[in-house]
Amino acid sequence: MESMKSAWKKEQGFENFTLSQSDIEKFLYKNSKDITQLFKKGLGFDVVLKSIVGASLVGLIFLFIENRQVTIAITAILLLILWGIWFQVRMYRRIPQSGMSEPDIKSSLEKKVRFYRQRYVKSLYMGALTNSLIFVSGSLYYFYFKYGEIRSMDLEDYLVFGTAIIIAFVIGAAAQLAQHNFQIKQLESCLQEIEEERITELTIKQHRMRKRRLFFIALIVFVCGLLLLAYFVFR
Repeated sequence: MESMKSAWKKEQGFENFTLSQSDIEKFLYKNSKDITQLFKKGLGFDVVLKSIVGASLVGLIFLFIENRQVTIAITAILLLILWGIWFQVRMYRRIPQSGMSEPDIKSSLEKKVRFYRQRYVKSLYMGALTNSLIFVSGSLYYFYFKYGEIRSMDLEDYLVFGTAIIIAFVIGAAAQLAQHNFQIKQLESCLQEIEEERITELTIKQHRMRKRRLFFIALIVFVCGLLLLAYFVFR
């Protein structure tokens, strides 16, 4: 028992060693790359997804070519998608670049945190809008292949349809905000510890564990969102 206690203390002591300047530089550089990739992948994925939804809506125009009201509504949604793609591409080009030396990397990370708070968070709401657009496109295809047209809808149908669109948006926005806010807060915490010269090996291990946990939570939320979407479309 005593030997086990001794080993545990040694392990704890090792994990709480203050990191060297070289280790801090590597940690900062990796986080700088990670946060940049998080921004770029999120924006790139949303642009691709919006493009796919737009292509599917073009197909719907041909399917409902004789229904003037539907084609006008779809055209309006296409214009919204084009504006959304322009917005995301513009945001992509504004992502701050990384420096190489330690002061530059640290300054770059602080700049990226400010960029997220002031600008990038708007693109998350734009990305959440894609969820609603996917639901609308999927529902229209469902109506066409099941009924051959947009069946007549009463007040209850409109309420269900509108609620589903709102839920799709809220789930998407909440999931993305939670994921990005968590990453940014972790980054801010690490920057604070570096500033106060108390970052340790244990801090980095905890940082990695939280990132893995967040990934699995985001995956679960994504699957639940797909199941909810399927329920509203095929109910």
